[in-house]
Amino acid sequence: MMRSSLATAAGTSLWRSRRRLAPAAFSAALVGIAACDTSTSPDVKPTEVEVEVTGSSTVPLRLIVSNDFFETIDQLEGTRDQVFLDADTLFIESLPYDEVFPLTDIASVVVDLSNPAETPASVRLVVRVNNGEAPYDREATMSEGGSLRYVFNYRSPSFQAAGQRSLR
Repeated sequence: MMRSSLATAAGTSLWRSRRRLAPAAFSAALVGIAACDTSTSPDVKPTEVEVEVTGSSTVPLRLIVSNDFFETIDQLEGTRDQVFLDADTLFIESLPYDEVFPLTDIASVVVDLSNPAETPASVRLVVRVNNGEAPYDREATMSEGGSLRYVFNYRSPSFQAAGQRSLR
């Protein structure tokens, strides 16, 4: 008999403390939702990237944009590289250049700007992902074979959390 009354008393106090915490938790959740702007959160899967090239060049520059690629990692050298399975390749004849490219469901992209000519080009490459991620913004004077490359791989918050749990 004593055992059931303790269980009932413990269950009642637990229920009362949960009931007191529920409004506070609900209010905190509302504040969190109100603070998030889903159109500018890095946790939101992006749908497009804007590629902007400015500067000066008297020669055409090669721009490669790919959503269909895989990465290789050289663990000895500590480098990674992207292998394109499919890519849009175009030559930019005049600057400035600005275009928006859609992303696939995977929301990953490689943007590679290079100079295939002997004549140097002074350029600035800006890549903006439409989820609030800080833009990639680099300037360079590119000689023949010089390039600027940006790689973006979207990682969902649930994927990141699962990866952190597995590392523990």
